[in-house]
Amino acid sequence: MPNKRWILCACIVILASWKPSFAQKKLRIEAKIANIKPMRLILAQYFAGQQMPVDTAILGADGRVVWQTDAIPEGVCRIVGLGKGLDIFVTGSQQFSFEADYKDLIASIRFKNSPENTLFFDYQRELRRRYQAALAERQRMGIKEDSDPRWKNRFQELNQQVKKFVDSLYQKHPTYLSTRFLKSYQEPNLPILPVQKLSAKDSLYLRNYAWEHFFDNAFLSDERMVYTSTVPARFERFLKALPQFEKEHRRKLVEGLIQKTKGTTELRKYIIGGLAQRVELTSNPDFDQLFEQIVDNYVENDTKLWDASTLQRLKELKTIKANVAIGNTFPKIPLSTVDGKAFHWEDIHSDYTLLFFFDPGCTHCREATPALVTMAKQYANKMNVVAITLDPNEAQWKAFINQFQTEDFVNVRDSARSIEFHKLGVIEYPTIYLLDRDKKIVGRWLKVEELPSYLVSR
Repeated sequence: MPNKRWILCACIVILASWKPSFAQKKLRIEAKIANIKPMRLILAQYFAGQQMPVDTAILGADGRVVWQTDAIPEGVCRIVGLGKGLDIFVTGSQQFSFEADYKDLIASIRFKNSPENTLFFDYQRELRRRYQAALAERQRMGIKEDSDPRWKNRFQELNQQVKKFVDSLYQKHPTYLSTRFLKSYQEPNLPILPVQKLSAKDSLYLRNYAWEHFFDNAFLSDERMVYTSTVPARFERFLKALPQFEKEHRRKLVEGLIQKTKGTTELRKYIIGGLAQRVELTSNPDFDQLFEQIVDNYVENDTKLWDASTLQRLKELKTIKANVAIGNTFPKIPLSTVDGKAFHWEDIHSDYTLLFFFDPGCTHCREATPALVTMAKQYANKMNVVAITLDPNEAQWKAFINQFQTEDFVNVRDSARSIEFHKLGVIEYPTIYLLDRDKKIVGRWLKVEELPSYLVSR
């Protein structure tokens, strides 16, 4: 059984709202590809980090194929099945054609009625030409290792040349999605400080500057960018970096990022939803305030952007988080032991009580249990584990106990099936809480590997 979740995460809500058709228009892409066998080819559109199928067509023995459907939002599509996949731009009239030789798609592909794709593949051919010239130069110079300073300098020079080339394309066609797409790969330019050696303060300044300008080239006011691969990839990097920021700086970065999406709909929902999802259930209590900030300012205060079910779920999640806030006493829910007797919370006298909510069939639960068994033995003098099964099947529960040798845990279940576990914050399996001697919450939604930092420092 996979990891479960009661609250529909924000990204799923957004993906469910993806509508591929604009009824008043039509999409028609014709292709003729030489030196390829008949096959099925799928046209899929990038959206919020996913690829959403648009149309499936059969490439015939004559090498011809046609994708035809209602128009889609302007963006980048991938032809799945054509080698490792071929990315093309669907903009403008959405009715165009191309010819190519499968032996070398990039070199041979030519488009009609699609200036954006013509520009994009001309760029790829120019990039290939420059890189091959650099490799030939490397061979003439006898450079064998990538770590050779001569190659490092040449490669850096090549990157600068490509950057200037992309900038020139963007200056000529600033509204093209293709040029914005290419430019969105560029990292922000850092200021040059007038010092010979950077101090710790200088390094911190440059680091903060880089993150404050991280989305400068992402064109977040352009709805089309949510239908590309670059913005989701950059956004994911930002999300992974969130924990490293100081609390106030994190708040400002999030605020600035959301402000950049003003005027868009799907892109704004994707960014706000992704931020809310990332901080909704974490062991870091600093994220609670950030979650409330996002929901209060950009969801509940902008109800036109969100459907009723999303608003209701987020409202419920806010209530759940408040009920199981750090410092709150965990409720004494009625549970029964393996032998069918009532479990009494008062019988636990250890310094800490670890609550392990699990499902015997859950893959993540089964992966976490061996490490938890080891840790329970290591901290047996200060911690008891109360393992609460969420599966009513008694046979599977007892089999789990025997298989993972959790007899030293306090193994209990909701035999009356009267507990609404999601209201206790049990939204993912497994869910781990750490309580102090007074049964107050000191840690929520923990991972097993995080436990030592709580137990050793207290």
